[in-house]
Amino acid sequence: MSALTPAQRHAAIAELDRQGLSAQAIAKQLGCTPRTVHRARSKRRAAGDIWIWTGPEPDQVAIERAAAGEPPEGLTWIERRAAIAQCDQWGLPAAVTAARLGCTRQTVYYARSRRTAA
Repeated sequence: MSALTPAQRHAAIAELDRQGLSAQAIAKQLGCTPRTVHRARSKRRAAGDIWIWTGPEPDQVAIERAAAGEPPEGLTWIERRAAIAQCDQWGLPAAVTAARLGCTRQTVYYARSRRTAA
């Protein structure tokens, strides 16, 4: 999409929001910044649209593949945390889990602490 008017951009952002896309994905698709997406969301809320963003459902196959050591492209943070939880159930150390998921040990420690805090 190119050369959208502000009203068209806000309508496109609203439609892509309802599809469950993140602000970064919407911004990339529309050729704007994530801040523009966040501002459009704020304006909709101020206008009385009580729409609430919910992330897409995690892909169970992607979680299993990641935990097995073959993380797919585009693994979401929700799927990564679920894969870390799966590796923890198997009793794998943080270094092995991090190597399987292609992330740092600190990411594994952070996900563990978030899970225990909840």
